[in-house]
Amino acid sequence: MKTTLFARVTLNPREAAAKTLEIPPGQSSLHSGTFAAALDWRDSACSLRVESTDGSPLTHGLCWDFEDWSEEVYVFLPAGGYAGNRFPSRKLPYPPRHPEAFSRTDPNRPLITDVPRLSLEPGPSALQLRSGDLAFPAFGCFDPRSRKAWLVLATKPKEAADWLWEVRENEARDRASFRVSTPALRDSPVYLMPAMQRDTPDTAQPSAAGDFHDLNVEVMEWDCPDLPAFFDTVFTRRAQLTADQTVPRSFPFSASFDLIEDHYNRESWSELLGLYNTDCSPGAATPFQTGWCGGMIANEALLASSSPLTRDRVLRSLEIFLGGAPTPCGLFHGKRRADGAWVADFAHDTAHPHCQHWTLVRRQGDALWYILRQISLLEGLAPDFRTPPAWDESIRNCARFFAGLWQAEGQFGHFLHQQSGEILVDGSCSGAILPAALITAWRRYQEPALRDAAVASARYFAETYLARGYTTGGPGDALQNPDSESVAALVESYAALHDATGDEEWLRHGTRAAALASSWVMPYNFPFPSDSEFGRLGITTRGSVFANTQNKHAAPGICNHSGEGLLRLFRATGDLRLLDLLTEIARFIPQTISRADRPIHDKGGNVLPPGWINERVNTSDWDDNLGGVFKGSCWCEVAMLLTAAGLPGIYARPDTGLIRCLDHVQAEWTDNTRSTLRITNPTPFPARVRVMVEPGAAAAKPLPLNFAATLPLLHIPPGESRIAE
Repeated sequence: MKTTLFARVTLNPREAAAKTLEIPPGQSSLHSGTFAAALDWRDSACSLRVESTDGSPLTHGLCWDFEDWSEEVYVFLPAGGYAGNRFPSRKLPYPPRHPEAFSRTDPNRPLITDVPRLSLEPGPSALQLRSGDLAFPAFGCFDPRSRKAWLVLATKPKEAADWLWEVRENEARDRASFRVSTPALRDSPVYLMPAMQRDTPDTAQPSAAGDFHDLNVEVMEWDCPDLPAFFDTVFTRRAQLTADQTVPRSFPFSASFDLIEDHYNRESWSELLGLYNTDCSPGAATPFQTGWCGGMIANEALLASSSPLTRDRVLRSLEIFLGGAPTPCGLFHGKRRADGAWVADFAHDTAHPHCQHWTLVRRQGDALWYILRQISLLEGLAPDFRTPPAWDESIRNCARFFAGLWQAEGQFGHFLHQQSGEILVDGSCSGAILPAALITAWRRYQEPALRDAAVASARYFAETYLARGYTTGGPGDALQNPDSESVAALVESYAALHDATGDEEWLRHGTRAAALASSWVMPYNFPFPSDSEFGRLGITTRGSVFANTQNKHAAPGICNHSGEGLLRLFRATGDLRLLDLLTEIARFIPQTISRADRPIHDKGGNVLPPGWINERVNTSDWDDNLGGVFKGSCWCEVAMLLTAAGLPGIYARPDTGLIRCLDHVQAEWTDNTRSTLRITNPTPFPARVRVMVEPGAAAAKPLPLNFAATLPLLHIPPGESRIAE
């Protein structure tokens, strides 16, 4: 790739008298009657400083022109653009549904919604995103023709909140320009959920004479064999952005668990349905939904409760679900209505009658995977517990269905017919958790077809999606936009396959999936406006996870996993990036829980009840609620429950001295022998901390399925310390 760097300053942007001046290649400064600009380029560091002399509005930026461009070049903006989002697109209201005439799709061309993207059509093409639209301020590309990669990152991401990252192509698609500028001035139309539908609100304000504005970036170019290698470098460089970013220790995992458990028993339990509802709002038509968004997933965490009431309710929900949810083909029903009827995912959607028998593959995979885990946990916790044969029959039938579907179709699809199991919309990684579910079912039932489908599908996902630098189909409300949920599920699947088979192939694929997943996770603390709700509360963003390129917000946790697979992959590889990524994600969540002593308010001033977590971590204006939430109890509560019950609060290795505190506590070795840990609870709340201390030799052995249930719990009063051996 041949690039040419130059700097650009525009005076009086948005006005008829706008004038653009450039610092051409080889020149380091530019002066006019209204500003002075200085460009400094040393090694990989590039900076541009512009000083105003008369206060006139201006923008300034850095531009890289690519002279040998092609639509084959992969364009990347973290959490905002994968393959430049150059896919077929439809402008649809929320929640979008695949059109009636649409059934089959090419994995190379997923159908996405009307989001910022490079164009498939003839004519000019441009993609513009603000820093807040991205997991971290950066853009880059990979050229498969030359095997070259290129990446630009803001070296001080907190100072880049008002930057614009854009890629522009000419009509012939043989030239492209990558530009980063400030202040961010987007062209019309800009994205307002769920489409490119409003005039730009961006304006350039006058500044006082003598004010200066900096752009500081790092520019990398390197030989790169493929996209997994590109994302491996992104993973490493992203991790370096976390160096000076902290997450406050404010609320322990156990306190989070207790608060959410109380909320679940107070507001989410339905005595009529015998289930923990996923929608506790009054009058919800379908208060329970399987899998995606939490249904039957939280049970695994709630089994860690000491409350007989909670445990009895979990057992009752398993009995009701496994007895009433399966359909003739072996699938589970997608939802349950308030009157008790089991229905498909979109049975209530009268505006799209062609979708009323559809079920999301991801729903099915989530339910199968987590119910298998719950059965294993119940059998381990209570030696006298015997799984009812009818439960095993329902579980086995679902696993057999997907093994048979794979054998017949060579894929799991995206949406299936609820009753027949026919693939109605294909393509996507919606079944990304199914390799984990199937390999776990094989370990339980010893049916070779389950293992074969797990292995073959896991390879397919790696070769079809990881190799192309995006995954799709995780959420059921975003068509096939690139998303974080499906790649997070792949991390779990590859970890499960390695633990079951010992084959190092899965470590390679798992680390690649984790590298791609890391590009969705914020490594820095976004500067919220002081008058926003998150600004008022001082909520930091490091470790929050962006959802997808349609729902352009970060969120507390992974939907719907703890990230346990990252720990399993770390233990097998020793790659600290995996453990550190897990630590970031886990430590972020507790600060977003609404509490009686620290309530969180929505945009209208309504208080979220104690134990509620809203999914929005809004760092952009995609829904006109920067730094705010809506009043809603969301799947993030499930992620927090799984984090508290399924992960160690502290992970330590005495042979290397490694300590990582996932929980909101502090830990240190008491002496040079590293035989004991001193763990301190700096919060004003009691903490029950799961402690995992192991030497490297132990880390070489796979963990049991529900390993966290056997970890010792250390009780630490507020402000006190305890010793763990």
